[in-house]
Amino acid sequence: MGVNIMVKQILRMILCALILIGAANVAVASPEIIEADGVYMMGDNDTPKSARDAARSEAMRSATEQAGVYIESYSETQDYTLTHDEIRTVAAAVLRVLHEDVTPELVGDAWRYRVHLVCSVDTEGIDLKALAENKAELRRLTQERDALQRENDNLRSRPAMPHGAILIPPVPVYGEASRSRAPTPIETIFADVEAMILRGENEHAIADISLLLEDPSITGDARAYAYVLRGRAYYERHANALAQADFTAAERTPHTNSSYPIWRLYQYRGMISYDAGRYEDAVNDLVSAWDASDKTDNDLWMTLRRAERRAEQERRHRERGDGGARSWGVVVVP
Repeated sequence: MGVNIMVKQILRMILCALILIGAANVAVASPEIIEADGVYMMGDNDTPKSARDAARSEAMRSATEQAGVYIESYSETQDYTLTHDEIRTVAAAVLRVLHEDVTPELVGDAWRYRVHLVCSVDTEGIDLKALAENKAELRRLTQERDALQRENDNLRSRPAMPHGAILIPPVPVYGEASRSRAPTPIETIFADVEAMILRGENEHAIADISLLLEDPSITGDARAYAYVLRGRAYYERHANALAQADFTAAERTPHTNSSYPIWRLYQYRGMISYDAGRYEDAVNDLVSAWDASDKTDNDLWMTLRRAERRAEQERRHRERGDGGARSWGVVVVP
């Protein structure tokens, strides 16, 4: 009887030990989740994109350092010897960005960009023992890391928009065949903002364009198109009153349509009128957009046709005085 009890106790101890070992193995294999922040205060010679890149670089540096602490602790438990530089190299190799938030903030007269990263550190795909024994592989990873660092540095040191400079493109750039020339800084900003709108990052687009519009040297076509882009972002956020204000500002800004498709303001203003049931106003603006376009935008054409049909229906109802209601008491016999 006593022997049986002793055997059961021993079996329980062995089972508990196995559970603890299994739990430890699972914990080691599970990815480590870390969070990091980077902040960059935008200067006179910075563009919004370069400021975001700098903030993201700072966040990645912090995330890599945290990953390095995890890798160092993990390597010690596995009795692997890695130098500090090797730990940083491995950390950069196993770091994966899961989520990224970019927040522009106006601090006094300057914009501050904050980047928040949520990353995972997963050692499952990295053989630390092999890396510790294979210094050539570590050197390759180090070279990859250094190349990425140089690329990051190049992004931060690229020519920025000079404060107070007028950066209106000298030749048409939209609606024509591509030219073998580098885009101007303001074209780069516009391209970034257009991409943000397509991705649904309308708040960031509004912040970047608002920053650009604070520069009084941005005039003419560039200023008008900046209003159009911000109006588009407001429209996507269903802030129609703000969008209308920007489209009106673009219309009143002296401009041509040779450099940018500023005529798009009429398209979006027409769509706002259509959604509000003001079909005559919608037709007027959409016709202006179509006349100024290159007549190849099928979506614009179909929107115009829909507005024309609704405006015609509304006109007929006004003439009949029925307000659009059907008369069910009258039977028409052929």
